[in-house]
Amino acid sequence: MSLGRGPVVVTGMGVRTAIGPNVAEFETALRAGRTAIGWMESGGLRVGAALLRDQETPDISPSARRVLRAAPLATRIGCAVAMEAITAAALTGAADWKDSAILVAGNNIHQQYIQEHYDRFRNRPEFLNPRYAVSFLDTNVVGALSEIAGLTGPGFTVGGSMASGNVALYQAWHLLRSGAAPACICVGALADYGALEFQAFANLGALATAPADGGGPYAPFDRRHAGFVYGQGSGCVVLETAEHARERGAAPLAELAGVSLLLDGHAASDPSALGEASAMRKALAQAGAAPADVDYLNAHGTGTPAGDDAECEAIESVFDGLQGPTINSTKALTGHTLYAAGIVELIATVLQMNGGFLHPNTGLEEPANGRLRFVGKEAEAANIGLALSNSFSIGGINTCVAVRRAGE
Repeated sequence: MSLGRGPVVVTGMGVRTAIGPNVAEFETALRAGRTAIGWMESGGLRVGAALLRDQETPDISPSARRVLRAAPLATRIGCAVAMEAITAAALTGAADWKDSAILVAGNNIHQQYIQEHYDRFRNRPEFLNPRYAVSFLDTNVVGALSEIAGLTGPGFTVGGSMASGNVALYQAWHLLRSGAAPACICVGALADYGALEFQAFANLGALATAPADGGGPYAPFDRRHAGFVYGQGSGCVVLETAEHARERGAAPLAELAGVSLLLDGHAASDPSALGEASAMRKALAQAGAAPADVDYLNAHGTGTPAGDDAECEAIESVFDGLQGPTINSTKALTGHTLYAAGIVELIATVLQMNGGFLHPNTGLEEPANGRLRFVGKEAEAANIGLALSNSFSIGGINTCVAVRRAGE
């Protein structure tokens, strides 16, 4: 089959979050504005969290059970969502599907798994499972999926901290347009954090912990916001060129019309409104679109005061003088799925685009910025032709993807 530099399209999706274990139930939860956010105990902290209700791997196949036996949580869940996306895309019907690339978004994925094994090692080092030498690596997700799906093309992990999902989309977009792979399977890995990570983020002032007033955790963009909520989740999209999809008879779900990845030139945790605005403008330029064309924005919207304020400033800069798009933050429902966020939120964007709705900003009572058009407490009907989805991260990483409705 031929490859080229034409449009890149989404042909399959898979997802597992605290509000839904698959794409169909995830969409139902989005429409209802269902949230899974609450509190969990970690060490001496009470941490805002949205946890998977079932952490077991679906029965994919006998061979998958063998590969995933005793595998880390992120590997098991990542493979499950990838197989959902591959099945939805009917990718195995393509003559060259085995040459598809695997991109796993995330770095330092298996932190809790590592901590558990370290605790065992300190007590009885001779009983350390030798498979730990393979499974603690981030690339364990790549290798397991390669074996389960029978894929023998390129495969690697893509790190961009909390923006890793969009970084994987950026890399896949360029791989496809260069002709390096017939399709790309982009997996946003579950960030399996433990007490060490939660304490560090709490000390940084970035994590939502139980306030003295007994309220919260509060929603993104609310005046009371006080940190991000940890969200367990993973997502996967199958990307291919429109030409490749057409030749194998696959119907695109949406077009990934533009992607951007820009740095601020600093390694700190402070967000940059200028860098974020530049990322949005770059994605629009690649899509051949103007700010006035954007109907909807899936915001990064983590719930940290500095992050939310900087993003609001960036949005106002990009859409200066315009009514601007309608805005929501999927993290208000799922929590911050960290490495998976960009891909989970791309899936949420495509579902809303094709379903003609916008999910509520659950818990948003007192908007920190009254000039922007946030979705309210109920879902809204919407006609979305073009959308943006933002992901930003510590270390000055700014990313944005532009999503166009299929056939536009």
